[in-house]
Amino acid sequence: MEDIKEQVIYYLSKRKFITLATSSISGIPLTHPVAYVNKGANIYISTSSQSRKVKNMQENRKVAYSVYDETEHLDEIISVQMEGEATFVTDEGESNEILNIMNKKFPFMANIPIDSDNVIIKITPKTCHFSDYTKRFGHRDKVDF
Repeated sequence: MEDIKEQVIYYLSKRKFITLATSSISGIPLTHPVAYVNKGANIYISTSSQSRKVKNMQENRKVAYSVYDETEHLDEIISVQMEGEATFVTDEGESNEILNIMNKKFPFMANIPIDSDNVIIKITPKTCHFSDYTKRFGHRDKVDF
């Protein structure tokens, strides 16, 4: 399964956006399209501390996300569906490292003033379903991180 994990990490490193799913403590779900960077299998996003996704993650740290490439043909689907846990990055060194990675992946971000209201969220993977219909229609590997 290590080679599947490596494929997932490589796949994530070549994409820019995920659909992040959060849920309030009372179970009300919400999806959020967000830009991300990854460091290994961990995903990082930067967002306003006042956003609904942050409020949901403060109540319920369990999250899920998916990432895929648009295609016209079902037999070309490749995607990641990940379940994980969100934490807030509080270490200044880690925050600066992630911001540097974000600025390299999204150069326009370097021109955006740093807002003290923003937070960086780290999503640690737990379980991944990696679909690759190019291998066989409906092919999916399950990997635990």
